[in-house]
Amino acid sequence: MHHGRRVGLVVCLLVVAVGVAGVGGLASAQSTNDTTTIDSCRTIANDGEYALTADIEDSNRTVCVQILSDDVVFDGNGHTIDGVNASESVGVKVNNSLTGLSNVTVRNVTTTGWTAGVYYQGVANGSLEAVNASANARNGVLLRDAPETELRNVTAVDNDRWSLYTINSSGVSAERFETSTSTLSFVATDAALTGVESVPGGLPNRTAIDQHVGMAGTGQNATIRLTVGYDDASVADANVTENSLRLWGYDRNWSQVPGVNYVNTDRNVVIANVSALGNTSTFAPAGQTTTPTPTATRTATATATDGPGAAATGGTAETTTSDDGPGFGLVVAVVALLATALIARRRD
Repeated sequence: MHHGRRVGLVVCLLVVAVGVAGVGGLASAQSTNDTTTIDSCRTIANDGEYALTADIEDSNRTVCVQILSDDVVFDGNGHTIDGVNASESVGVKVNNSLTGLSNVTVRNVTTTGWTAGVYYQGVANGSLEAVNASANARNGVLLRDAPETELRNVTAVDNDRWSLYTINSSGVSAERFETSTSTLSFVATDAALTGVESVPGGLPNRTAIDQHVGMAGTGQNATIRLTVGYDDASVADANVTENSLRLWGYDRNWSQVPGVNYVNTDRNVVIANVSALGNTSTFAPAGQTTTPTPTATRTATATATDGPGAAATGGTAETTTSDDGPGFGLVVAVVALLATALIARRRD
């Protein structure tokens, strides 16, 4: 009898042990970073990695991919999320109206045909990597209450309003952010940026190189530390002195951005702090126009001489000659000699 109880107890312990082991294995499997694949518009409510496996075309959804959770990586795998420019629509939106979010990454995706291509709202320490948010009805990338967002290799061109619009967002940093007319790196607070097709005239004795951007402040504390890259061909085409490059801003008139503003010729960048970013203005690196030094031309200078064999200095002097004879001076001398001889003969 006691032996049977012992056997039963052992069996129970084994069952419990197996059960515990099974629960531990399940928890371990859930905690691994397995990637969830998606191929259509959807809401992401849990943390983890998600990968898009196909293009999404002509979506009429208000929001195609909605991310509601912290600690999410959404990888587009080079695919496109395409909308139909529906009113107030978003290609990828990161926002949870019930709580703030953090540590959300969107990468390797193109969003086009939306009111905003990518929209982060109420998200701290988010990032966008290798994102193309172009040809949208209003903004390429919109950041609202999204401090410390990092942008790396982001392209935002041909959007109807802004390539990037940030509001109530401090410390937004970018490395190789491309607009239609510039490639920039920056750290900004409450700033909006876009490409500008042409640069206003009137730069005082300077010429702008072909890297220019339109910028505006969206809040009272709007600032941006801007790094604008250029290449040697841009400097040559503009015919400017590289060492003289500085960032200039246009707001009815051109003026050099005050304070920190310099060129690093080793890195081919112009760096400046725009500490009071206000109304929409055009900014561009501009340098002093190179004035070619005229080449000296040797000019013949006639020099009066007494002797018949003297030469003019500075070149070969021209000699005026008669078409009828050897020279007017020689004729006069011969006539004078004959006249003298004739007079002497008559006296004799």
